[in-house]
Amino acid sequence: MFQRRADVIAVTTLTLLATLWFADVLFGVNQLYMRDLTRYYYPTKQILREIVQHGEFPYWNRYFSAGQPIAANPEHEVFYPLTWLILLPSYNFGYSLHVLLHIYIGLLGMYALLRSMELRPEAAWFGAVAYGLGGLYLSYVNLLPILFCAAWLPLTCLYVRRFLLTRSGRHFALGALFLGLQFLVAEPTTIAQTGLLIGVYALYRGWYSTPRVSQSIIRVLWIALISGAAMLVGAAQTFAAFDHVHDSARSRPFDFDLVSAWSMPWAKFGEMIFPNILGHISIKQVMVYWGGGLYSGMGSPFLFSVYVGAAVIALSVGGAFVRPRGGRLVLIIFIVSSLLALGGHTPLLQGLYKAGIAGSIRYPEKFILMAIFAMIIFASQMLERMFAGDEDVRAGALGFTVAATGVAALIALAGLTPLYGRAFMKIWGLTAGANANRMVSLSWHDWITAAARGMIIVALLLTIRMRRRAVWTAAAAVFVIADMALVTWELNPRMPRRFFDPPPLAKSLPPNRADYRVFHEVDWYGSEKPAQQYFSTGDAVYWIVRNGLFPMTPAGVRVRTVMERDYDKTALLPTIDFTDCVWDLKRSGRGDWWQPFMAMSNAWYRAAYRPFDEEKKRTGNHFKVSTPTRFIEGVHYPRYYFADQVVTIKDRKDFVSKLTSSKFSDATAFIAQPSFVPAGGVVRGISETANRAMIEVESLGKGFLVMSVTPHKFWRITVDGKPVTPVVTNIGYQGIVVPPGKHRVEMVYRNEIAYVGMFISGGAAAGLLLMLVVVRRRPPQPAAAEV
Repeated sequence: MFQRRADVIAVTTLTLLATLWFADVLFGVNQLYMRDLTRYYYPTKQILREIVQHGEFPYWNRYFSAGQPIAANPEHEVFYPLTWLILLPSYNFGYSLHVLLHIYIGLLGMYALLRSMELRPEAAWFGAVAYGLGGLYLSYVNLLPILFCAAWLPLTCLYVRRFLLTRSGRHFALGALFLGLQFLVAEPTTIAQTGLLIGVYALYRGWYSTPRVSQSIIRVLWIALISGAAMLVGAAQTFAAFDHVHDSARSRPFDFDLVSAWSMPWAKFGEMIFPNILGHISIKQVMVYWGGGLYSGMGSPFLFSVYVGAAVIALSVGGAFVRPRGGRLVLIIFIVSSLLALGGHTPLLQGLYKAGIAGSIRYPEKFILMAIFAMIIFASQMLERMFAGDEDVRAGALGFTVAATGVAALIALAGLTPLYGRAFMKIWGLTAGANANRMVSLSWHDWITAAARGMIIVALLLTIRMRRRAVWTAAAAVFVIADMALVTWELNPRMPRRFFDPPPLAKSLPPNRADYRVFHEVDWYGSEKPAQQYFSTGDAVYWIVRNGLFPMTPAGVRVRTVMERDYDKTALLPTIDFTDCVWDLKRSGRGDWWQPFMAMSNAWYRAAYRPFDEEKKRTGNHFKVSTPTRFIEGVHYPRYYFADQVVTIKDRKDFVSKLTSSKFSDATAFIAQPSFVPAGGVVRGISETANRAMIEVESLGKGFLVMSVTPHKFWRITVDGKPVTPVVTNIGYQGIVVPPGKHRVEMVYRNEIAYVGMFISGGAAAGLLLMLVVVRRRPPQPAAAEV
């Protein structure tokens, strides 16, 4: 009865904490905005919602780059069930809920996992807070695919572990279902880390069984079966994503500089002890991060923080001294995870890249999840041992904390001298000035806070044996919450809800937004002076993005863009080649380099920067209300048109060469086939939806209809109901030969792999759910407390 009451209190407080942490977002007062949330996820979920509300399945996205697959691209999480909370009557509430629900899942899932290991509620609560409200997990809030996968990691481990211990069919089904949810998100690095964790754990269980070899093989085979079942659950997304890789930018190996970008620096390990040793992510919506130079070419970390509480690292170090069973497993996981996360800072990634294994992996820092996850579990178990009276663990944790506190205190004292400021600026390569002085001051206060934090942990460790355990537990819980809040609050800063309302610039575009596209040229010019000026406006930077309708935000106001940057490296290959041609032509020196591409792309408007000084004067230096860009109106080029000339090209270079050396009409079609003199024609009518286009045409002879829509193998094109084969046109688009007379041309897009995958996913999920119903529940058995 006592345990049940303690569980109720623990689950209630965890739920309440998550609600209080994000209450302003849940109730629609503010909204999360950092990084990809503004520029990608908020507008792209609006596209999903719009397509489904118009009665279609979201196979194709017409808003980006003249059309791109949406269901096949895991970034959109189309097949993930919780994505569809965005269909709630209030989009903003549904969007917020589909993000924040994963905070609850992570917290409660970790609590359940730790309780299944026979940890008392207090120790399980501690581990749940460290995971679900820790720096690593809250860093995922602006990286939704990783968040959605990491949320299910504890529950996956819980039921896979139970299955390995009990061989229960119910546990097999639940483990496969929870892992299957990760496959439905299809974030590869998180799935890989989950697989490594459960695989290594299976080997660990086999090692302590008899006979070792055969038992290890059997357990690994069971993990393979669970993983196979999970992959079938996720078939709709996983199979389509694998296929999409071959058709997109991911099919071409990235340069090693891109692969190794956002490798975790060695100094990041210090952040596990001293949370602000490298800087602050957001202070009044401004990043103050002096460790940016450690991330070559990026200037800021991929994971905002890996801090999960000073008590976690203290207990982990304390536990290392007693060498408990499972400790070596945690150490192995920590080392492997760290080596992968360090990326380009060790020879390992270079070797994997040369071997062709890591050619399309980006952002190695993501791989630190395994280390943090294992460390939290280990620390929670060491707290359990301390509660049970293990003085060796307490002594080890106390010794480490005293040492760390002493370091922080000494540095804090040094901050009282001029030497500290000079040393700080030299270490971080800062130039003297107001900004550097602010960083020096902030870092000094951080060391004072670190020293105070350490002193509190020392006091808690010294008083853990006090008779009034309830008082100690309450004090420790308050400290853990305060420690997390002090550090992690800045990881998820907010904007007022109105931030996501349409900006004034949107009104400058005509309302018939389905008829045209916009070339947001200035988004490419991050290193030029106007960009540097506008994006150095402190707390107004995200308002600059919003007010300037920088990609991908135009989709939120139903504006379609073309020739934009491929931020997530998932654009189709014809789009990549077409965009490369744009910049090749610009480099050739042609003055009106953009004009032929706008004609080919149905682009009516081109974005340009407004003069910075004029905008500064107009707004009185209040850049949150500035309009940094303007749209220059050009010719209203059609999306579907008959070519007046067909020109043969050999390849992309020949295409650029011809555009450089000669002038062509706006209706010229370039194809890698024999040319001919096309007859004229007229487009009489157009009807478009997300996955279909109906074009009524009249051709005066053998004509060539250009369709400024990205080609892909799943397009099915018919003329009067008869299938025709499209021709890649202008490198990035497609066209067909049209015979004389009036015709109805129909384009239909359906990803057949995703379509079949949905049936496989449904069948696999139904089978596992049936297993849950049919297989009898076994009486609970005590589980070993080791990892």
